[in-house]
Amino acid sequence: MYTNSMTRVRTSEGLTQFFFITVGLHLGSTLSPYLFTLILDELTRHIQQAIPCSLLFADDIVLVDEMREGVNAKLES
Repeated sequence: MYTNSMTRVRTSEGLTQFFFITVGLHLGSTLSPYLFTLILDELTRHIQQAIPCSLLFADDIVLVDEMREGVNAKLES
C-alpha cells in the first residue's frame, strides 16, 4: 500500500509538484489509527501487564498502582 506512494500539497499559490512519500502513514487512512494502536500496544505491553490500570492516549500514558513505588518503577523502565 505504501510502496511508491506519491502526493502533492494544495497551497494558496496552487498545487505543488508530485513527490514521493518516504516516511510516515497516510493521514486520513482508516489503517493509520489501527497501526498506531498496534505499535503503541506492543511498546507498552510490559507496563500494561504489571500495573493494575493504564490508560493510553496519543501523547500521554496514565499509570495507576496501589503504591507509588510500583508506578515509579514502571515509569523508569
